[in-house]
Amino acid sequence: MTIFHFTLCYMYVFFILFIQKGVIMNKEQRQNEILELVLKKECCSVKELCAALYASDATIRRDLHCLEQKGLIRLLYGNIVPLMQESHDHPLAFRENQAKATKRDLARYAVSLIPPHASVMLDSSSSALYLADYLNPDYKITVFTNCIKTATKLHEKNITVFLLGGQLDSHSLVTSSVWTLENIRAFHVDYLFFSAQSLSSDGFIAGATDFGVHVRKYMLRQATQSYFLCNAEKVGTHSTYTLCHASEITGVITNTDLSFLPDVKFINISTRIHD
Repeated sequence: MTIFHFTLCYMYVFFILFIQKGVIMNKEQRQNEILELVLKKECCSVKELCAALYASDATIRRDLHCLEQKGLIRLLYGNIVPLMQESHDHPLAFRENQAKATKRDLARYAVSLIPPHASVMLDSSSSALYLADYLNPDYKITVFTNCIKTATKLHEKNITVFLLGGQLDSHSLVTSSVWTLENIRAFHVDYLFFSAQSLSSDGFIAGATDFGVHVRKYMLRQATQSYFLCNAEKVGTHSTYTLCHASEITGVITNTDLSFLPDVKFINISTRIHD
């Protein structure tokens, strides 16, 4: 066997081992792994990340620069530490008063899907906030949320509520930081109800802030069933940061027809038709 053939065999075996270890990943997967490692250890070195992810120093440093630009980590004296991240959503009081009647209708229907003793996660959207008005204390439901106002409403109704911790943004009354992500990962729930800024004509759900979308991605991973609360004004619009495709969730609760998205399950509350 020539040196050339030996090298090819070695590279093939090396490649197969990498696949088996699951370390061949795209940029987004690798950056998510970096963030999770930093969250878990609270402080990492570049050398540790290179070893854990089987990546070169240059690759890891490019990923770290990208994560630092997003405000998710900070490079401090050669180490990587989690960074508190403020939300840049509009104030909750402003969002709460937009399309109020529709949001109440969506919330009423959403609550009808929740059985007694279920565990529920609500995001920081004003649409999810309205669910707090209709949840029945007698159902003994447990709720997890990162919205202060939602948690307060539920507490006043004697509903068991866990506030997902993190840095509080007084602008939006939401806990939104890397510590919030760590809190979300600690729980698995039966239902997630969330909203976002847009549902594109090809079925992609998107939001206005990178970190807000990141929080919802974590929530989606921790829920058995997930529902997008979407009023008609959001349909056919676009936002900067993609959360997921609507076909990847349990269903969309809306007040309009979404039959132009054949792979998407939806409930049109204006007709009570399930597609």
